[in-house]
Amino acid sequence: MTATPLTAIFEPVENGWIQARLEEIPAVITVGRDHAEARELLLDAVREYVLSLETPAVAPADAIRERLLLTLR
Repeated sequence: MTATPLTAIFEPVENGWIQARLEEIPAVITVGRDHAEARELLLDAVREYVLSLETPAVAPADAIRERLLLTLR
């Protein structure tokens, strides 16, 4: 098992809550009542995110599959 360092960004938001996100994976973002809770929730969120990438989506046999071309600006 290899550990990969990631950069956590903690920012104050409304009512004293702390938003936590990963610089390297912007889709992983959460919020906690304080820094410690935000950090714990961020670690859980990134674990779940990585697990979701490892588990392929299972579609029913009658599902229509289509390749899409995505253009980013």
